Parts: sequence; C-alpha cells; structure tokens
Amino acid sequence: MKQDLKEYIASLKPVGFPDGNALVREGREMADRIPWNKSRFLQQTGFETWEQYCLDCHKKGKSVFQLLMGLSTLEEQLDALQKIEAFYQRTGCEVRSVQAIPSSLVGLPAAYWENAPRPTSYTMKGEADWLAQTQAAAVDVCWEDWHLSSPNNLQQTIYALQAGTSRLGSFAQYIWDFPGWSDEKNRFSDMCRSMGILAAKKEQGMTVSTYPEDGVAGYFMDVCSMLGYVMLEHYIIEDLCGARMVLSYGGLLSEIVPRIAFGLACEKLYGSKDRMFVVDYNGSTNTAWNHDIEANYGIGAQEMLLEAAVNLHYDLAIAYKPVSITEAIRVPTLEELLHITRCGLGAIEKAAEWEAIIDFSRFETVRDQLIDKGTVFYHNILNALEQAGVNIRDPLEMIVTLKRFDPMKLESELHPSVSETGAFQVYVPTVLYKQTMQKKNDELAALLHKGYGGCMRGQKVVCVSADGHSYGLLLIRQLWRELDAEVIDGGVYMEPASALDLADEEGAERIAISIHCGQCLDYAKQLIKLAHHRNKTYKIAMGGVLNAMLPGYAEPVDVADLIMELGILASNDFEKQVDLFLRAK
Repeated sequence: MKQDLKEYIASLKPVGFPDGNALVREGREMADRIPWNKSRFLQQTGFETWEQYCLDCHKKGKSVFQLLMGLSTLEEQLDALQKIEAFYQRTGCEVRSVQAIPSSLVGLPAAYWENAPRPTSYTMKGEADWLAQTQAAAVDVCWEDWHLSSPNNLQQTIYALQAGTSRLGSFAQYIWDFPGWSDEKNRFSDMCRSMGILAAKKEQGMTVSTYPEDGVAGYFMDVCSMLGYVMLEHYIIEDLCGARMVLSYGGLLSEIVPRIAFGLACEKLYGSKDRMFVVDYNGSTNTAWNHDIEANYGIGAQEMLLEAAVNLHYDLAIAYKPVSITEAIRVPTLEELLHITRCGLGAIEKAAEWEAIIDFSRFETVRDQLIDKGTVFYHNILNALEQAGVNIRDPLEMIVTLKRFDPMKLESELHPSVSETGAFQVYVPTVLYKQTMQKKNDELAALLHKGYGGCMRGQKVVCVSADGHSYGLLLIRQLWRELDAEVIDGGVYMEPASALDLADEEGAERIAISIHCGQCLDYAKQLIKLAHHRNKTYKIAMGGVLNAMLPGYAEPVDVADLIMELGILASNDFEKQVDLFLRAK
C-alpha cells in the first residue's frame, strides 16, 4: 500500500471513542428490557415475521409487493395504510407491506428540529407515532430511512421494536449527515448499542436491512465495487455485531444485466432456500422520464416482468417494490403507487412464458465477475484498513473510519484493477456513472457550440451537494472544470453555513449547489440569511430537484420561483448558471 494512502486512512481513525464491541454487548443486555411486540399484520396473519409471510406466499405461487410510501402528514399515512388493506381485501393482491419514509427530521432529537431544513414527508416524535402505523391496519410496516444510522437511532430502535416491526434499517445510511449534528461519538456509539439490541433478537427473526445505493456503494462507478462493499457491510453486521443482514436494492441499477446479476451475486453469497437475503427489488429511479410520465409504466413493467422470471428460474421469494411513474418529479400519491402495482401484476402474469425463453447465462457470467472482482475489493479494503492501524474487529472504529473515507478515493485506490492493470478502470459500469458522463458531455457540447469554451478560466467555483447525492455533484464539478474554472469541491452533505465558510476561506463568490431531498427552499433561505449576517454577496446557482412541501399542500410543489425571489438562481439550465457566474466580479 502506498504510504500516502496509509497516512490518509490512519488520519480517519477515531480517537477517544469507546470500544465498539463493549457497546454491542451493552445493547444485547438492554434488549431483555425492550419488548418486541407483534404488529397488527403479524397478529392477524399468524406469522412471526414478514420474511415468513414472504416465504409462505412464494410456496403458494403468490407475488409479494411492498410500497415505498411517505405522505405529508402522519394522518394521511395512517389513512393510506387502511386503504392498502382494503385494496388487498378487495383484490387478493399481496400488497401488504410498506416501507415508511418519514421526514428526515425524525433522525434528529426533537430539540434540533427548529434549525434543520424541513424536507417533505410526515414527522414522528414519540412511541405512539410508531405504534399508530403498525396498528392502523393489517399491513406490515418497516422503517429504513433516517432510522438505524441516525443521531436518534437508539430511541428509534426501541420505538420500532415496541411497534412490532421485524426489519429495521438502513445500515448503509451511516454515511448520511444531518444538519446541525456533528457528534459522531454519541451517534455511532448508540448505533452499536442498537446493533446489539437487534442482534439479541436475531433468533426470533429480527433483521438489519441495508440499501447499498443509499450508502458508500451508491458513490461507486463500478458494480463490482458495490458488491464488494455489500460484503464489507455483511462482515460488520453479521461477523462483528452478530445481527442478521438483509438487503434491498435496485434504485440506481436500472441497466438490465448488472441489475439482475447483482441480486444473483448477493443470493449466491448469502441466500438460501429457507433464508432470504435479498428481500425486495426496488424499482429503478434513475431512468424515469420527467416528461410524458405515463411512459414510465413501461420501465416499471419490464423490470417486474424480468424480476418475476428470475424469481421463477432461481426459486427466489424476492418481493417487488415498484416506484411510481411520478418518481422523477415528486413524492407519489397512494393511488399512483397502486397503479404501478397493478401494472406489475399484469406483467408478472407473463413471467413463466418469458422464463422459458430467456438465456440466463449472461446474467450468471456477470454475477460471477461481480463476485470475483468484488471479493478482491472487499479484501483490499480490510487489508488497507488493518495496515493503517484501524482495528477491523471493532464495529465502531470500522463504521466511523469508513464514514470519513472519501468514497471516490476508496474505490479508485483499492479497486482490483489498480493492481491488475496499474490504473483504476471500471469493469461493470454503474448506470448513473454512464448517465452523468453523458449528461456532462451533452451540456458541455451545447455550451461550447455557443462559444462558452474556457469562459471560466481563472475563476473559482465552489461545488457542493446539499444532501447525500454524489452524482449531481460529480456532474457540476466536471462541467465547471471543463469550462476551465478552478473548482473547490465541498463534497456531499454540505450545510449552508459550511458552504459559505468554504467560499470565504477560498476567496470565492460563486457557489454551485446540487440538491434533491425536498429541502431546497429552506436551504436557500438559510443561505440568504447567513449571507446577510456576514454582510457579503455571493452568486449562487442551485440545481437538482427543486420542490418542497408548502403549507396547505398535500404533495411537494415546484419552488424554483420562490427561490429565485430570494436572489438565488434555481435552474437546471447550465447556460443560465454560466451567465450568472460570468456577471460576478
């Protein structure tokens, strides 16, 4: 290992943190005092866990669906759960599970809510709010976003268990940051305690879920790297913490062959006939049209048809979690989620015919390549960490070090191609990487055609992502560099004050922001307020998904005009952004 990489990794190691294994043991001891109650779904169906229900449906030849749902208020969420049960009773379709997506605020203790940007979706504050969801209807409810890896994770773990969920996540989201929170020691110490609690409930059927695209793996350019990182998470969850891991995936893997091959690789590594590892296919989210949105039924239908054929061919019980045709533009309504589910039912009806004519060997070839290269990547990471002095048998030290590790550096330095060819090269490219590079090339060509080549030479541009989405940051970073700007890369999860701090430190007045999680209006307001207090003027361009939840609306609405009124350019038109920056002094 190169000395500079060794020194870099050593600098990431947490200092003064408690023993992670002791914290896991502490969590195990706490587990005896925390009741794991049965949800209304489990009470009425007679199953011990959602997994048992899925396996039973599989034996009976039934397809299982799960909805990804986060409405604007808790009352709307509860009403929707009751309507889902009514839909099941009316149609017999096994749509009896919801992955609930509350507001990101729930990941913070309530005392921190006031100063955090308010995104879309409903909030929860006490045990009653978790319990209300699992008792509203005979519909299974699990929580992943803003839970197991959040600053408030220990309290949420207790609430979720008392409410009766049998899945809790998402482990991968330990890389996510939360506005106003910087206490890594308490956050991840509690996470180890939470892992101990869940490990103690493992024999009863409790699982720890992860979603790789929401974590470090979501930053990677190679699907092989994604699989290697799944192996690393499996090592921490199962080998170090003693809990049981399950996985859902698919949001960023929209290309057919790697999408299927990735799931098959995970199942080959960790699945079995009586134990699910991959629990659901998430509909892809990076190829949906934001115009003529009805065409997105075609994307969802073909994905579910192929997944059903794969389930048949390999005797898998993996559930379907389709995304609404409105995914690219806003949070979907319940009816829109049920519409795509009906579409899936129709597609799955033809699965047996397609299974008979599909050549699965291509999937298996890529599956084996992912396992081969991913295994090397996994061992490269462990070896590099250990050589740099990281205790790879301490879950807390591992989690904190990996959170601090630049994902792009992690992949480019430790990817198997580096030792095999002498330089980083991608074996099975991710779709987002290909899309991002194509988008950059298209936008650059249009700007060069209009005479903007080299227009930013000598000018500094601070590029940041306001959330965890790295490919938007990759796009703007690459584009401004191609226009000869001096790019200052602020990375992801950049809070408003930190973005301005970076600009001030670098003597830059131009700031380009990528944002996607519904907090753009609040984020913009904070920027303007901070700039006023500093008595400074910045040229700020904001792009991405520019919607937010406004009072009186049940769904997020476009707020670009409101952001513009504040004095920030809110547009995905790069020519407008360039013109703004060229007007800067």
